[in-house]
Amino acid sequence: MTRDHNEQSGKPRRYALTAAPFVIAVAALYNWVISPHVGYLHAMQRLKPVMERMAEELDAVCGSLDEKLSTMRAMRGELAKVEEGLFTPEQSKAFLHNLQALVEESGCVVTTVDFTREKDLKRAEDPNVPVTVETSHADLTVAGQYEQIVALLRMLRERPQKVWVDSCRLDLVDPRTGRLECQFGLTLYAALQLGELPK
Repeated sequence: MTRDHNEQSGKPRRYALTAAPFVIAVAALYNWVISPHVGYLHAMQRLKPVMERMAEELDAVCGSLDEKLSTMRAMRGELAKVEEGLFTPEQSKAFLHNLQALVEESGCVVTTVDFTREKDLKRAEDPNVPVTVETSHADLTVAGQYEQIVALLRMLRERPQKVWVDSCRLDLVDPRTGRLECQFGLTLYAALQLGELPK
C-alpha cells in the first residue's frame, strides 16, 4: 500500500515537473510578447483623442496660415505698387532740379517757384519702420496757353513716379492772346531706406 501511494503521488509530481517549464514559458512569452502589445494598444486608445485634437488644431493653423500668407502676398503687391510711385531721394532732387526744363518742354514759362522739404523724423527714429518718407513741395507759377498747361499736367501724370498736384489755379492774364497764369502746388514723396536716414 505504501508503494501504491508513492507511485500515485509520484505521477502528479512528474506531471507538475513536466508542465512547470511549459507554464513558465507561456508566462514569459505573455510578458515579453503579448503584454507589451496590449499596453501599446491601451496607450493608443488613450492617445487617440489627443491625436484627433492635435490634427484639428493643425488643420486650423494651416487654414489660418494660408489666410495670412494670402494677405501678406496681397500686401506685398500693394507695397510694390506704392513703391513704384515713390521717388528715391536722388530722383526727387533731380526732378526738382529739372522742373524748369520740364515746364519749358511743354511750352510754358516759369514765373515763380518755391521749394520746401519735410522729413518724417518721428517715424525715422522707430526701428520697426523700415522705410521713412520724405515729402517735397513745390509751389510753382507758370504762364502759357491752355493747351500748354494741359500738356504740362499730362507730362506730370505720365511719369513713373507720382507727382501729386495738390492745387491748381488758373488766371487769365491777357484776354486777347488767351495767355493764362497757373499756380500749382506739387508734392513728391521719396522713400528713405534705413541707411539713408539723416543723422
